[in-house]
Order: sequence, then C-alpha cells, then structure tokens
Amino acid sequence: MRILTWNTWKNAPPYRARLEAMISAAAAARPDIVLLQEAFVGGGCDTAASIAGALGMRCLAAPARPKPRPSEDGTMVDSTNGLALLSREAASAHRVIALPPHPDDPDRIAQIARIDGLDVVNLHLTHLTDGDHLRRDQILRVLDVLDPEAPTLLGGDLNAEPGDAALGALLAAGFRDLAAERPEPTMAGRRIDFLSARSLPPASATTRLVGAEPVDGVAGSDHAGVLAELILA
Repeated sequence: MRILTWNTWKNAPPYRARLEAMISAAAAARPDIVLLQEAFVGGGCDTAASIAGALGMRCLAAPARPKPRPSEDGTMVDSTNGLALLSREAASAHRVIALPPHPDDPDRIAQIARIDGLDVVNLHLTHLTDGDHLRRDQILRVLDVLDPEAPTLLGGDLNAEPGDAALGALLAAGFRDLAAERPEPTMAGRRIDFLSARSLPPASATTRLVGAEPVDGVAGSDHAGVLAELILA
C-alpha cells in the first residue's frame, strides 16, 4: 500500500502550472491513498478533483475556510481551501470533525474515512507560531473520536516538528512515525508533514519525498509531499 500526503498551497500562482506539476509527481508515485491539505476550490478550479481525475481515484472533499481569494488572472473569486482524501478503493464511512479553533485561525477540521478496513485520518493543524499547545489539543480531539484498537493511518500538515507537543501526543497514543528512520525536511528546512500508523499488523515502511524539486522551473507546492510504502505482514 502506498499513501501520500501533500499540502497543495491553495491557489498560489502559477496555479495551473503547479497543478500539472503535482499531477505528474503524484502519478509517478502511484499512491493508493492521497491526503491533501489546502485543497483549493473556486473560480472553476478544483485541486483535489483535478488530481483525482488524472489519477483515476475517488475523491472525498471536506471544504473549509471560505473566503474570497485573488485568482490567477487577478479577479477575486469565492473559494474554499480544505481537506480532500483520494483513494482507489471506495470508503465505507466518512466524517469531518471540527478541531479546537483560535480567533486568529478558525475553521480547522479533520477528515476521517474507513477504507479497506483501515481508519484514515487527514489533518491540517493550526499554523500559529505560538500554537504548540493548540496543536496538541487538536490532536487530542482527533484521538478522542478514534477507535484505539482499529488499524489507523494518520497524516497531513501538522505544522509541528519532532519533539513538539502535538507529535508527543501522537507517540503517547501509540502512533509510529513512518519516516522516523529517514527524516527529511518538507517545507523551508522544517519537517512538518507526517505520516504515522497505529495498530497495524507488523509492517515494513519506506518513505520518500514527492515533488521536492521543481520541474521546468515550477514547484508543485511550497511543501514536498511525503510518500510511504507499507508492506503489511
């Protein structure tokens, strides 16, 4: 099984060229499950639907954070940038939960789906510089609604680094960092995008970055994607 998480950077320009770069990199990665954050919808553009269509995957969208944004041609468009979960197998359940907010950073959500016997969690935690305790509380909210015995894959842009309270809460709850043996920065020299697992059968996991290098001068996002390949026993 291959799972990819990637923050897609809303509709930052050059949006259409970046989208093509993301599609190319994601297609080469051949994922079975994709977790997207900052998935933009507006002005006739839909990042998650475009990637899903190109990869022949199903798309579960969780729009959030509605606001007008400037489009690539400079006009303002009503938009959302939320979460999306793409998969080759159909989900048997899907829900979206609200995370503890902050007045300066409202409307944070988590997306949880059941796919092929696994609980799959897609997250984008607060970006606030002084938000370490809030990120921990957001993780604790997710842990409150998860079945601790169910095989679970959790990933996304956590806006936290190893050693921070949010990551500590995941480790304390039994989650394993799938890239712990090959940690690589995912944004501006920081490692803030993660894939982790709990209650899976014994498995080997290899990870690598996706889309870390520009293609023809265009980077897919300001984040690199993280791809894990799991071989379950």
